Amino acid sequence: MVKTRTLIAILVAGLWATGTASAAPKSSVPFGQALRDAEMIASFNPAWSVQRTTGESMGDFFGDNSLIIVQKTTLEEIKPGMMVVYRSTDGELISHQVVAHDGTAITTQGAANWSVDPEPVTAEMIVGVIFAVFHTSGAPEGDILASDGTPLPTAVCRTF
Repeated sequence: MVKTRTLIAILVAGLWATGTASAAPKSSVPFGQALRDAEMIASFNPAWSVQRTTGESMGDFFGDNSLIIVQKTTLEEIKPGMMVVYRSTDGELISHQVVAHDGTAITTQGAANWSVDPEPVTAEMIVGVIFAVFHTSGAPEGDILASDGTPLPTAVCRTF
């Protein structure tokens, strides 16, 4: 009986650890402060933009309510291992990691996903590469707006 309880406790602890291991990092920094800091850095270069992320497919890198700074880039400049934002054929912004590059398209995958994304990412789909991440303690209620009042683009960390 004791061995069974011990085994169950170990299994439950292992499942809990597995479930939380891929949870996106959090910070004690309020969303508004992180947004101001990200926008300040992005203001140094017109090729840089700030986006919010949502979802869990990027595991330990970023997820719900992280802020990313994205640099416009070309397909030729992207290498496996980089994290990118692209616009899917459905128009959704997706944020995933590059796992392969064949010269005409890249293959992407969420860091916590088991399989690659269903469509190759071509040059015209690429928004840019992620080079900075700001973790937050959560997002405000309602619409998420940039400091200039425009809607903040949201890149989905998606599981296909």
